Amino acid sequence: MKVFPDVYGDRVFVTSQTTGDGKKSLLTLCFDRKTGKELWRHDFGFGVDQKTHAKSNLAVNTPAVTPDAVYVAFGNADVARYTHDGKLVWVRRYLKDFEDPKMAWGYAVSPLVLDDSVLFPWNHHKGPCFLVGLDKKTGKVAWKKDRPIGTAHATPLLVTHHGQTDVLVPGQNRLTAFDAKTHAELWSYGEGNGPFNGEIISSPVYADGVVFCQLWRESKIHAIRLRGDGKPPESVWVSAKPGPVEPSLLHYRGIVYAMMDDGILVALDGKTGKEHYRERLKGTFNSSPVAGNGHVYVSNNDGTTFVLKAGPEFEVVATNELGERITASPAVTGDAMIYRTDSRLFCVGTAPKR
Repeated sequence: MKVFPDVYGDRVFVTSQTTGDGKKSLLTLCFDRKTGKELWRHDFGFGVDQKTHAKSNLAVNTPAVTPDAVYVAFGNADVARYTHDGKLVWVRRYLKDFEDPKMAWGYAVSPLVLDDSVLFPWNHHKGPCFLVGLDKKTGKVAWKKDRPIGTAHATPLLVTHHGQTDVLVPGQNRLTAFDAKTHAELWSYGEGNGPFNGEIISSPVYADGVVFCQLWRESKIHAIRLRGDGKPPESVWVSAKPGPVEPSLLHYRGIVYAMMDDGILVALDGKTGKEHYRERLKGTFNSSPVAGNGHVYVSNNDGTTFVLKAGPEFEVVATNELGERITASPAVTGDAMIYRTDSRLFCVGTAPKR
């Protein structure tokens, strides 16, 4: 899952849900990256309540930050835009527009910023389903495309290749590509049917001209090579066994890492799909692996981060304890990583210069 803080310059942006006096609040917070000092917070009110999973809440969506804006989303389909200094520009509560489908776990999709809009998939079991673009200046619906019925919690991926930019949208037991400028559907990869109409949580990743993805929550891992002029992709390989349910894949130095929810880490050759290893780590996992400086970092739900040497051989070089549950992936910034636990932000790594 992609539910980490977003770092922009010397500022860290994160969302949070709090409860006090029996009242829920949804917050946007900004911290200084160097010191951890809170710079501002804003509670823009609580819209429609939405049932969530026991290990989650309504603040699991990752903010999207551009040079002039901070976009946040929450699990009850509340969306907002801020300035970097915390001024609220607009709030959009589009659950009222499309009606509440009573989803079991809320909406974990994070905002994706396009040139002309902020994109959100509206996917669930009952339908209707849409791909929605919100006007960046006002938050109003700028465009909307019908989608097949099916639930998805995965954030779309923006990819530039062969002189074009595509939006790759997971869900409905397929991966669908849309033109980022015209919003026209270009192609669809996958059977288009499956359990829960293709419910999926993990997001696709892109490297070396290839997209690595899953088509539903327990499907095998697919490697597909993108082509130009809107042509459908070519299948490169499909894994022999299913991939993760919640953690997204990681591609690093030619290897695809799949952190299984039950604690098994799988390393696959990015070109062939051949397994290099399949080894167990302690605990259960929901956050996605990250990498840097020749190492892969994976965190379990008990707050332990395992540091592994990147490569075809399984080697744990260190373990670190934060003492609090980790279900969100860390944000990598310079020589540090910022972890979001249940109640804190931790900056781990080389102390930044003041």
